[in-house]
Amino acid sequence: MISIRRQLTRELLAAFLLLLGGSLAALYFAARDELIEQFDDALHAKAAAISSLTVADDGKIQVDVSDRLFRSFSREHAEDYFEIRRGDGTVAARSESLFAADLPVSGKHPGSPHARNLTLPNGRPARSVEVIFSPAQENGEYRADADRERLALVVASDSGPLEEALTELLSIGAACGIIGLGATAWLVSRVLRRGLQPLDRLGEQTAGITADSLTTRFTTGDLPAELVPIASRLNELLARLEISFERERRFSADLAHELRTPLAELRLLAESALKWPETRDRATDEEVLAAATQMQSIVTSLLALARAEQHQLVAGAVPVNLAELAAEAWAPHAALAQEHGLRVETRLAPVTVSADPALLRSILGNLFENAADYAAPGGVIEITLQTDGPSVRLVVANQVENFSATDVDKLFDRFWRKEEARSGGRHFGLGLSLSRMFAQAMGWTLTAQLVDGRKLEFTLAGPVAG
Repeated sequence: MISIRRQLTRELLAAFLLLLGGSLAALYFAARDELIEQFDDALHAKAAAISSLTVADDGKIQVDVSDRLFRSFSREHAEDYFEIRRGDGTVAARSESLFAADLPVSGKHPGSPHARNLTLPNGRPARSVEVIFSPAQENGEYRADADRERLALVVASDSGPLEEALTELLSIGAACGIIGLGATAWLVSRVLRRGLQPLDRLGEQTAGITADSLTTRFTTGDLPAELVPIASRLNELLARLEISFERERRFSADLAHELRTPLAELRLLAESALKWPETRDRATDEEVLAAATQMQSIVTSLLALARAEQHQLVAGAVPVNLAELAAEAWAPHAALAQEHGLRVETRLAPVTVSADPALLRSILGNLFENAADYAAPGGVIEITLQTDGPSVRLVVANQVENFSATDVDKLFDRFWRKEEARSGGRHFGLGLSLSRMFAQAMGWTLTAQLVDGRKLEFTLAGPVAG
């Protein structure tokens, strides 16, 4: 499992290691170059001093290094070394610190002093510089530069202290790097732990949510800005889940309520038939059939709803004459409307739509049945067909009593009915839910609204056949 904390720790430490390593390396090399440059400058200065103290007297080369500043060239303080050679390679003079040994030379005679590393006769590491110069004349005789003898001077200094200083500098840099990396690892871990605490709290709170705690909401006031969108979306999700779970709880309770009555009736009839078989007549069997039919209708509607919600309901799309289909769907409900003293006003203009005939007929049947059953006695049912360019709208309106805007929001809930209608036994509160699902399967819409607090309007909208 990927951990954000571990991943950030690794990446931050890697970035710091690169920066720290690069900085220490640059510092080390800059310091090393500076120390070597200072060491070489001292060599050049010593070479210049020795060449200025070298004189030629009747073919002999003499170097005056008796001054205390040059005691490092003595036997007792053997730290610096020099050797002067003639053009034929013979040694003209050397420092006491060499003990008659020769300094390694490069064999080249550069035009300007050039420092290099070498190993002294005693095995110690050193750096040396070689210069070509013409000595001064002891007797004061003047000679042109072309006539003066050219000598090669090699000056070397023990570089052991320099290498020890560089090694110490490298060790200090490495130690600083290790200490810095360890301190950074501790700081990064601490900072990340503190910085990710809001995310940890959000995760712990989310993990504690169950089906019984869907009322939980995340407070966004004390969250970092980056987590506010996540908490807000989680709150929206919890609100939807709470509504869905509450709907399912109501559905289970309503289903139990709807099935309890026919089941109790079936049980009573069965017990009566067993207890008094001689009194059983045709009416008993008709009541049993009615109860079974009622339960079968409920189960069939629920299965259709389940298929629609799982997008398993396949709807066809063929040209359908909506006005003719609406007239056919109304015919079975005309007698009930007349019985309730309802007046029907229809305005059905011929129009051909693209729909599934069976699903469309079922939707119209449910809308007309609800209008005939629940319209206020003596009221008017209006069935209007309106065409608006590529779409068509069928509006079914009727006057209602004791109906509110809150009731409109519940019209398409499963098993929902006004209390006054619960005792009729003809409706199960599934027709409008099925109708909306059927409309969605065809690509249509079914909506409801309360107009002026007295008129309930259902609007079915869909496309005109092309």
